[in-house]
Amino acid sequence: MTDPRHVVIIGAARSGTKLVRDALAGATGVGAVPYDVGYVWRYGNENHPDDAIAPEQVTARSHRFIRDFVDRYALGDPPVVIEKTVGNAMRVPLVARTFPDAVFVHLLRDGVDVVESTRRQWFTKPDPRYLLHKARHFPVRLLPRYGSKYARSVLRRRTVGDRRLGSWGPRYPDIDDDLESRDLLTVCARQWSQSVCRARSELRRLSMPVVNVRYEELVLDPLEELTRIAEACGLEATLDHTRKAERSISPARTGAGRHALTRTELTTLDDEIGDLLAEISYRRPLSRVSEEEQ
Repeated sequence: MTDPRHVVIIGAARSGTKLVRDALAGATGVGAVPYDVGYVWRYGNENHPDDAIAPEQVTARSHRFIRDFVDRYALGDPPVVIEKTVGNAMRVPLVARTFPDAVFVHLLRDGVDVVESTRRQWFTKPDPRYLLHKARHFPVRLLPRYGSKYARSVLRRRTVGDRRLGSWGPRYPDIDDDLESRDLLTVCARQWSQSVCRARSELRRLSMPVVNVRYEELVLDPLEELTRIAEACGLEATLDHTRKAERSISPARTGAGRHALTRTELTTLDDEIGDLLAEISYRRPLSRVSEEEQ
């Protein structure tokens, strides 16, 4: 069998990575890993305190395990697989070492929308049906290493004031210290900013193809953007499949985060991520909301 090609989607949690994965796979007929598989990427580093795992921390055996797991989902001729795990924004060099043939799709979304959505996710109860479906893909060999730890983390996800026991989403360095000393909105802002900054910095260093995508442009014109992304990844997107995938992308109301957050919260975000938003050509949190978005 021909070795699969790899398309890796890099983006912060709640940026639309799942939407891009499913739509791109649907438009091109290639395979995709159906869930985030952070536990696979942490194979051999289960006790590492965060997701910023360097390539030199990973053994050759672990690299083989990750590749073998991802490649089982490859489809097509030649076979291709799309992978997206939001924690990978913290460890791009490791992903590049594991899949040296990869095309990276770097997805950005307005950080205010992301942070507001992320904070809500921290308080969302785990969906038993989702957990059951995901468990079916859980590697049996990881049960002794990770299974009981994962089960405990799910059971501990209960609200305590404005905190959760455990954590949700990408773990940046020092996240546990921030959970003790900072409000949850700030932690969510740092999850987004660390994901964006680490990914941008490391992707620039790679001599590998990177396709840049903005969530807002994708939902505004899904057909054109899906076609562009597919072509840039070297994939063939048929018009019929692309139109079908387009229908799965709802016209999202961008800018909703600024309406959902209070002015005090927007001020907190402006201090925390305002400069980064401006640097990547998004409005600062306290910028005036246009009449079209009201």
